[in-house]
Amino acid sequence: MKETKVSILNKQNEKLVGIETAPSIEEEKYPTVLLVHGFGVTKEEGGMFDELAKNLADAEFLVYRFDFSGRGESEGDYSETSISKQKSDLTKILKFVKSQEKVDVARIGILAQSFGTSVTVALTPNVKTIILMGSIAHPQIVSGKPSKWEVFDKEGTSKKVKPNGEVIFIKSQFWKDMDNYNLLDLISKIDCPILFIHGSLDDRVPLSEMEEYFKNANEPKEKIIIEGADHELRPHRDKMYKIVVEWFKKQLA
Repeated sequence: MKETKVSILNKQNEKLVGIETAPSIEEEKYPTVLLVHGFGVTKEEGGMFDELAKNLADAEFLVYRFDFSGRGESEGDYSETSISKQKSDLTKILKFVKSQEKVDVARIGILAQSFGTSVTVALTPNVKTIILMGSIAHPQIVSGKPSKWEVFDKEGTSKKVKPNGEVIFIKSQFWKDMDNYNLLDLISKIDCPILFIHGSLDDRVPLSEMEEYFKNANEPKEKIIIEGADHELRPHRDKMYKIVVEWFKKQLA
C-alpha cells in the first residue's frame, strides 16, 4: 500500500486536499473507490476511512478520500457550507478521480457516510456502484433538531461543540439550501446498484431514514443492518469493512 497526498481546486478556487491510497501490486488500471465523509468531520472520518482505505487497497482497489472545503487540510470557511457547496466540491473531486491514468473509469464506486450520503444522492453521480452508510434522506429533520446544537438559529449562526471540543459554526444558507433538494426523488434517478448499511443502535440517524431511501431506490439494491453498531459502526467496524470489500469486489470486478 502506498499513500500520496493530492489536491485540486474547487469552483471557488479553494484547495481541496485528499489522499490517494494505492495497492502494493502494480497494475495499469485499478477499480477505484471514492470515500465521501460526513458533517463536521474530515477525510479520516474518525479513523474509519483510514482503515477502510487500507482494507480496500489490500483487496487491490485504488482509493481516494478528500476533505470538503473548510474541513481538515482543505481551504475554505465551513460556516458557509451547504449541500450545494459540497455537491460542487464532489463534482470536482469525481472529475479529478476520473482523470487519473491509473483509474479504470468504467469501474468506479462511491462510499458515503452520514451527511455525505445526502451530498452523494444530491449529485446523482454516474458511477458503477454506491454504498450509503448511516444515510440521511431528510437532512432538514435529522440535522435541524435544536437539541443537537449549543446555539440553534436557522436565520443566523448555529453553534455545535463536538465531543473532542472543536467548535463548528454554521450560517443560515446551510438550512435554506436544503429546501432545494428532494433526496427521495433524486435517489430514484440513480441507476446503479446501491448497498445501504446502517447500525441497529444508530442514535443520530433513525433507521427509518435508510428505509425510506431503500423504498425509493432502483433495483438492484440491498440493505444490511449491523446489529449492535452505532452511527459510526462501532464496535463492529471490522464486520463493516468485510461487507464493503465484498460488495465492491462483486460490483467492480
